[in-house]
Amino acid sequence: MDCLNKLERALGVQVSYSEKKHSLRNNVFFVEVAAGENLKQRYVIKEHTNSSAGNEVFIIDTLHKHGINVPKVIWHDDKCIIMQYIPGILLTDLLTDHKVERELWINALAEWLRKLHGFMNISNQVCLCMSDLNLRNFIFNGKEFYGIDFENVCFYPPERDLGGICAFILNNDPMFEHWKYGICNSLIRAYETIPGNKSFTRLDHEAIRYYLIEELKAAAERRESQRHYLNAKIKELSRTPIMGGY
Repeated sequence: MDCLNKLERALGVQVSYSEKKHSLRNNVFFVEVAAGENLKQRYVIKEHTNSSAGNEVFIIDTLHKHGINVPKVIWHDDKCIIMQYIPGILLTDLLTDHKVERELWINALAEWLRKLHGFMNISNQVCLCMSDLNLRNFIFNGKEFYGIDFENVCFYPPERDLGGICAFILNNDPMFEHWKYGICNSLIRAYETIPGNKSFTRLDHEAIRYYLIEELKAAAERRESQRHYLNAKIKELSRTPIMGGY
């Protein structure tokens, strides 16, 4: 892989281990390098296959400089980004990991989202949002969350991210479990009670429901085998209050 060679040349190291990670759009690798006698360093390499890496580098660098938890960019060119490796648990795995206190990571996720939304808000109710809310794009290190995919960002009300991430939580396997609705409610409550931009403490719960359903509709469009089940759940959620309904 060309990006592995670039890493060795750029950092003056030798790759001792590499593992391809799950990614639908790009090539992403976990890499371990020999950095001296009995010393190893870990990195993540992202190779943009259909676009320039420059936009994502700019976004990550900007967020990092403003104290938002994202991986630090070590080196990049037009196609490859070498980033700091963040050890921890993906949000998709946290859902069923009973060793980690649920309230701890829910509060940490709410705090990370509030920091992102408070960083660049165009008006009282429009702010910087993550384009891709896939649960694999959030890593919990035991205390704090990190966001790890910023190929694109967008500007929406904060309810868009909350509804979208709740949709991913609900339709992630095992799908639509009763306790997952509790996680979604707890996340929204935690977001509303964290100190910060006061305009984001009065969330529009109907808007959260709207964005949640829109994300589920997109999932139903992608997943033909689950389409009937997802559409039934969409109908159900259209009649149920987001908060206090489960």
